[in-house]
Amino acid sequence: MALSRGEVRAGVADSRWRLVSPGVAVGDHWRFRPLTVVRVALVLMLVGQLGRIPVLPTGTGDAPLLVNDLCVMTMIAAGVMSGLVSQSLRIDRVAGIALLFAALGGISAVLSVPKYGLSAFELLASTAYLARWVVYLGIYVVVINVVRSDDVMTLWHTLEATMLVFAAFGIIQAIFIPHFAQVVYPESRVWIDWDEQGNRLVSTVLEPNIAGGMIILTLIVQLAQLAGGERVALWKPSLMFAAQVATLSRSSFVALFVAGVIILAVRGVSRRMLRFGALIGVAIAAASPKLIQYAQAYTKLEVDASAMTRVTNWLRAIRVFADNPIIGVGFNTFGYVGESYGWPRKGLAGNSTDGGLLFIAVMTGVVGLTLYLWMLAAVVHRCRRVWRDQATSQAFRSLAVGIGAATVAICVQSFFVNSLLTVFVMEPLWILWGIASILAWSIRPTPMIRPLAQLVAMPAATSDRDRRTLHPGGGMPRSAPPRRSIP
Repeated sequence: MALSRGEVRAGVADSRWRLVSPGVAVGDHWRFRPLTVVRVALVLMLVGQLGRIPVLPTGTGDAPLLVNDLCVMTMIAAGVMSGLVSQSLRIDRVAGIALLFAALGGISAVLSVPKYGLSAFELLASTAYLARWVVYLGIYVVVINVVRSDDVMTLWHTLEATMLVFAAFGIIQAIFIPHFAQVVYPESRVWIDWDEQGNRLVSTVLEPNIAGGMIILTLIVQLAQLAGGERVALWKPSLMFAAQVATLSRSSFVALFVAGVIILAVRGVSRRMLRFGALIGVAIAAASPKLIQYAQAYTKLEVDASAMTRVTNWLRAIRVFADNPIIGVGFNTFGYVGESYGWPRKGLAGNSTDGGLLFIAVMTGVVGLTLYLWMLAAVVHRCRRVWRDQATSQAFRSLAVGIGAATVAICVQSFFVNSLLTVFVMEPLWILWGIASILAWSIRPTPMIRPLAQLVAMPAATSDRDRRTLHPGGGMPRSAPPRRSIP
């Protein structure tokens, strides 16, 4: 049966906001739900780098349009359609700050044209990456507009299942399909288009450090759930940890350690966390000879050429930032700007550099870095608000702890590899941030309870209007269990 106009426009309300309709009736037998499109697009992220459509030649390689990009745009179109039907669209603080950051990145790129002699094509190539970043920001906007609080766990389980499949395939690939990037793209240039990874896990993104960033986002949330006493099947974090080991990504292990410290500081240790730790400890002890041999084969236990390359990239980034400290050189213009310093670009990776927040400072200066940190702080503050609220369910509080810890961890990991602005890390990250915002908005503000002396001193209400004035909820005040105020 088709929904009435009032039912279609009905949203999910909280204390301050109204969400768009969770679904739109089409015909008599089918109901379109934007949440379904979000989940399907999330699953199709598994295609990864295996679906690339060359679109824009950059001089050192073709900038591709990914199948994943098309899925995300379809997701956004579904969210826009839902917003048009419900006549409601939320742009919150996080999205607003992100849009300001994007605008600054575009303006600074334009201002770099005369300073560094960028051509019209180079400006177009740089702003194309900015456009992609804005498109992936749309994931967050769609999530906060079409996902309800009772859909949060469904969305999380979809993300978790997707990453479990990603990790399982990656383990199989690492064992049986070495040099996977060269197998998929035999015409590619080794160390320019794709690094030669051997038996390291790269899964479908074809890069072990990016795969590591994706894996730890899920693993950290699972660890937070274990620390909160949630019933998480131990094979899930065990599989994710095994996949993480197979990446041999040192930056991901550093980030995982930082996240673990945060989780322990906030939630402590539960019995299930101890069981998982004991299981991992026994497995590592049993496999340590092979693991050491595996790591030594890829020089991961010493300062190798890869580590020295990162140091070189950091020094270059610091130099460019020192020359452009206020608003930077523009979004993704670093490769072209670097040529004016005498640094050659090698492949598409040459358009960016390692450094995470340092790279953001290079692109947008102190102003842009401040905006980005403000956005991150808003997300972490919402997570903290949820995990400290005793009236919120334990499942939601554990999820908030994991999202907050994962946010800090990915900033740490991106200091060693440019993962923070990589689409396959941004997609799950924007979804997790959207979940954090929905959970924060689901918390109701504590009703104001007047002191007893003030109630005694109040004049008696002589009419319904007087009672509504004294007690906006209508009628005389009712007793309510005390509740801790929201920080």
